[in-house]
Amino acid sequence: MFDTLKSIRRRLGAAVVAVMFAGLAGCGGGGGAAPGGGGVAPAAFGDVTIAVRDAEGDFLTYTVDVTRIALRRANGDVVETVPFKTRVDFAELVELTELFTVASVPVGVYTGVVVGLDFTNAEIVAQNDAGDPVPVLPVDASGTALGRFDVRIELPSGDPVRIAAGVPAHVTLDFDLDASNTVDLAATPAVVRVEPFLTVIPEMERDREHRVRGLLASVDAAASAVTLKVRPFQHRQSDFGRFRFLTDAETEFEIDGDEYVGQAGIDALARLAVDTPVIAQGPVANRVLTADVVLAGTSVPWSDADVVHGVVTARSGDELTVRAARLHRSNGTVAFRGSLKVLVGDATGVTAGRLTDVALDHLSISVGQRIVAFGEFADDMTLDATEGRVRLLMSSLTGQVKSVAPLVVDLLRLNGLRVTAFDFAGTGGTSADDADPANYEIATGTLSLATLSEGDLARARGLVNAFGAAPPDFLARTVVDVDLESNAAALLVSWVHRGGTANPFVTVAPARLDVNLSGARYWLAVRGVPQALLRDGDSIALEPTPTAGIYGVVVRGQREIHLYRDFGGLVSELTRQLDAGRRMTLIHAHGRYNVPNAVMTTPRAKFEFVAP
Repeated sequence: MFDTLKSIRRRLGAAVVAVMFAGLAGCGGGGGAAPGGGGVAPAAFGDVTIAVRDAEGDFLTYTVDVTRIALRRANGDVVETVPFKTRVDFAELVELTELFTVASVPVGVYTGVVVGLDFTNAEIVAQNDAGDPVPVLPVDASGTALGRFDVRIELPSGDPVRIAAGVPAHVTLDFDLDASNTVDLAATPAVVRVEPFLTVIPEMERDREHRVRGLLASVDAAASAVTLKVRPFQHRQSDFGRFRFLTDAETEFEIDGDEYVGQAGIDALARLAVDTPVIAQGPVANRVLTADVVLAGTSVPWSDADVVHGVVTARSGDELTVRAARLHRSNGTVAFRGSLKVLVGDATGVTAGRLTDVALDHLSISVGQRIVAFGEFADDMTLDATEGRVRLLMSSLTGQVKSVAPLVVDLLRLNGLRVTAFDFAGTGGTSADDADPANYEIATGTLSLATLSEGDLARARGLVNAFGAAPPDFLARTVVDVDLESNAAALLVSWVHRGGTANPFVTVAPARLDVNLSGARYWLAVRGVPQALLRDGDSIALEPTPTAGIYGVVVRGQREIHLYRDFGGLVSELTRQLDAGRRMTLIHAHGRYNVPNAVMTTPRAKFEFVAP
């Protein structure tokens, strides 16, 4: 059954990627296209801040053009919020939300959102079971190559987007690629069938890091505040509005390769020229972004340097193999490479910010570590960083617990890559000490492991130990029991092969749906790891979370999505669709799965129908 599940997984899904719009305090308007015509008073406009988000998955790159994001009033008026077409690699944004634009739009109540996507020049690369990159061609349900199109989203009747003067709007748009894509690596060429699924919530995301990129506009050192001219992704010009964030005594700065903390950093930032590149990242609380880390000047990857961002999958001497690599050339061009080389040496500067207080050198860069390397391209496939520098980034892994004290896991994913992508030779003091993915040793220090037991799935974040220093293999800053995460499990149930079903549920109640798995193809995973917990003929129950969720109903091919915050309202709509003769083709849900009771508590789900 497990092999069957793996096969179904390859056919029915690939990655979880999402796009988030979050309103943050201190946002100045003026960034977006704000139609309204002459004679409209400034007070008749309000600000909306837009950001994008992704989640961990099997896509190494998912690069498409976002052509528009518009808000639609009930009377049909449409207000554009994004001033320029923007090329976005959603796979780049694994564990954070990125600010997109700050737009000024007419005040009012908006009941819909229109998102424009252009797949004409899309670059989408998945990974196969061996961890190798496989380019895939985006197509629609009929197999036709995708081009440019709009997706219309109807908001829940009780949750419109309200724009008011002087009150920043908080809107979250989630482009769920896991529920939107079906990858077929067996086809020639390999394809991904795209049926877009997006959800909208008039809120900002609270439990996630946020990042803003742009050019320095001003620094208020006394208030520890910085204002940027927003430049998302690879934009070097254009006006995406102004954004203000705060720093504090714990904020770490890297400016032109030099490190500072707190007030010393804000003072150094204040000495920089206007329009110096800046990146800030940190949490949001009370609608304010307070940066944990600020990069500026030549420390910004898209400044005037050649830069590689990716994951080290092998090391031979001072030559690193980096996969899922993004190249930022000094001339402003950006490209994706499945694999390339980075050269380091004794003169390579190595930093890791607050991730460690240990002195670092080029031997601190080991297999599995996520990095940003600065240097010069010797050729299209080799970056020479022997006289440059490397920044170690927070790395993450998922594994099945084999022992708790010390923590040892059977490694399943490392920075989103399958274990088969890595060569751990040389990671230990001797070959016998090299990291063993089946027995991957994690140093946890004083972290509590009280929730973990043998057999659990665990997730750790931190740094890979230095090259030649294993064991331990990984130095954790956080460890969580994946089974306890509220959004860790993913369920996919499909009747596409049967042309849909008129009987998708065993029982239906306002607060519970018992899904009939008989005759369906299905896949249940936790953090992307397939779980053989369901059997043919079983049912699995879907129940709502205590707080409002977001649930979507779509009809295949129509590119229109109707959203519900209330589970009872969703159940009524599903019943109406089935009574009208439509057949359900797909259910895709995220949430927490209770094994003994076979119940998934879901805050987010998609239900897809096909017209008779």
